[in-house]
Amino acid sequence: MTSTDTLPRHLNLGCGFDKREGWLNVDNFAECSPDIIVDIEATPWPLPTDQFDAVLLKHVLEHVGQDFATFKRVMQELYRVTASNGLIEIHVPHVRHDTFWSDPTHVRAFTNITFEMMSKRRNLEWVAKRANYTMLALAMNVDFELERAEIEYAPEWTARLNSGEITQDQIRFAATHYWNVAREMRFVLRCVKDQASA
Repeated sequence: MTSTDTLPRHLNLGCGFDKREGWLNVDNFAECSPDIIVDIEATPWPLPTDQFDAVLLKHVLEHVGQDFATFKRVMQELYRVTASNGLIEIHVPHVRHDTFWSDPTHVRAFTNITFEMMSKRRNLEWVAKRANYTMLALAMNVDFELERAEIEYAPEWTARLNSGEITQDQIRFAATHYWNVAREMRFVLRCVKDQASA
């Protein structure tokens, strides 16, 4: 591993063939010629702590951590290598789309609530209300704030929206009630770290 001074501040984790200039491109698949070969389920990663201001996981997380212990270690490593206030962009297939269920290597689905469970602020609010959620941030000792969540709709539904045939409210309703409307979820998380210990 090169010195942290020469490492990029952007990490493309599970890059596949989508390698990005100016980013550290990491994958376990040698055929895509990543900058570093890393099995992200094998922790700890050979990456420095608090190194990355931006991390991209594009169709990665749904493939890792079939058992919770492994998933927990992956999220702890993601937290460790991301700098305080660093942004993590995550793309995953929507749980109600055939692309999620068609791939036998997909082991985990994600929703907005999944990532809210990884916020210590939200966990403490839920504890105070005695809410029935899993307090993942407290259980895993990570802290991610969900900054943004977006849906990519299937092309035929996007075309209907763009033509005015349906409204934003109608497509949102369809996405929560019908299959194959929403194709992908995109999340942006902010890594929250105590400045005194960061």
